[in-house]
Amino acid sequence: MLQYSPPRSYSPRKAAPEYSRPSTPPPAPASPSKSRLQSPSKTKPRIPSPPHIRPSLDAFWSADVINTWNDTYSPSKPLISPRKPKFLANNDSDDSPTSSPKKSRSPSKKADPAVAAARKARKDFETDKDALAHAFLAELDTLTTFSQIATLTASTGGTKIVWSKTLKTTAGRANWRRETFRTRAPDGTIETKYRNHASIELATKVIDNPDRLRNVLAHEFCHLATFMIDGQRTQPHGAEFKAWARKVGRLFGDQGVEVTTKHSYEIEFKFVWECEGCGYEFKRHSRSVDPARHTCGKCRGKLVQTRPVPRGGGKGANVEEGGGAGGEYRAFVKENFSRVKKGLKERGAEAGMGKVMEALGKEYRERKAETAAKTKAKGNGESFRDVEVAFEALTVAD
Repeated sequence: MLQYSPPRSYSPRKAAPEYSRPSTPPPAPASPSKSRLQSPSKTKPRIPSPPHIRPSLDAFWSADVINTWNDTYSPSKPLISPRKPKFLANNDSDDSPTSSPKKSRSPSKKADPAVAAARKARKDFETDKDALAHAFLAELDTLTTFSQIATLTASTGGTKIVWSKTLKTTAGRANWRRETFRTRAPDGTIETKYRNHASIELATKVIDNPDRLRNVLAHEFCHLATFMIDGQRTQPHGAEFKAWARKVGRLFGDQGVEVTTKHSYEIEFKFVWECEGCGYEFKRHSRSVDPARHTCGKCRGKLVQTRPVPRGGGKGANVEEGGGAGGEYRAFVKENFSRVKKGLKERGAEAGMGKVMEALGKEYRERKAETAAKTKAKGNGESFRDVEVAFEALTVAD
C-alpha cells in the first residue's frame, strides 16, 4: 500500500558572515642580499680545512700535522694585559715594566733594627717558653732538693706547668694539694698513703722574657718546697721560704735569679686611663673602662684615656657630649641634616648627599667663625673692664 510522506522540513541555513576568516599573512618579500646584516662571528677569518687531510688518512690523526697547519694559518697571539696597550701607546720603547710600581713607605718602627730585634726575641720566647720552663724546673729540683719534689709528685705525673691568661697582676702561683687514702694490709694493719698534686701557674701577660721566667719559677718552686718538704702551710713567706730562697740564689745567682717575696716587674698594660683630678692611672689589659660611665675611685675625677690615644671622639676620649671637634661636627650634621636638605629642595637645588654635606660644612664653618669672633670680642671687653676697675681702685696720695 502506497503512502505519501511529506518532505522533511529543515531549519534555514545561516547566512554567510560578511567578513572573511583571518588567515596567516604572506611572507615578506626577500630583501636584497647586500642589505642583510651578518653576525660578527661569521666575518672572522677561519682556519681553512686542509684538502689533503681526510679522516681516512693517518695524517688526520697526527697531532703534529694538525698543529702545524693551525699555526701556519692561525698563529697564536701574545697575551697582553688590557692595561699594557695604553702603556705601549705612550711609550716609544718596547720595554714595559714587569711589575707594578711599589708605593714609597714612610719610615716606621719596622725599619728600626732595635725594634726588629726585640720583636724577634719576643717571638722566639713565645715559641720556646714552655720547653725552657720545664727544663729549668727540673734543674731547680735536682740541685736544690735533690729531686724530692719529683719523687713526691711522681704518682700524679710530676709538677705541672700551666700558662694562664687570667693572671694579670700576679706573675705566678703555686698550687699544692695532698690526697690521703688508707689501705688495709694482709695482716690487718691499716696503711696511710699520700698522693701529692702540684702545679705552677705562670702569667702569660707578665712573663715575657727568659729572665722573668726563671725568677718566677724559682719563687714558686720555693713555695712548693715549703709546702711539701717543710710542711709549712700558714706562713708562705716565712723563715722556711726565705731559707729556700737563699739556697736558690746561691745556686743560680750567676743566671740572674734572685728570689724575693714580691716581684717588681713593670707589667705592660695595653690600655691606660688617667684621672684629671689626682693623676692616678688605671691600667687594664682590655678596654674595660668607659669614661662616660666610670670615674676615679679616689677623688671622683674624670678619666682620660692616655694609652692608646683615642681617635676623634672615641669611647675613651676626653670630650664633652659632642665628642670633641669630630664629635661636635657629627652632632651638628645629625641635628641639621634634614633641615638643610629640605631647604635645598625648596629652592629647587640639587639635594643629593654630596650637596647636603657641602652645605652643612659651609654652615658649620661659618657658625664656628662667628662663635670664635664673639668669644674674642667678649674676652677683650672683659679685659677692658678689668683695667677700668683697677684704675678706679687706685688713689693718689701725693
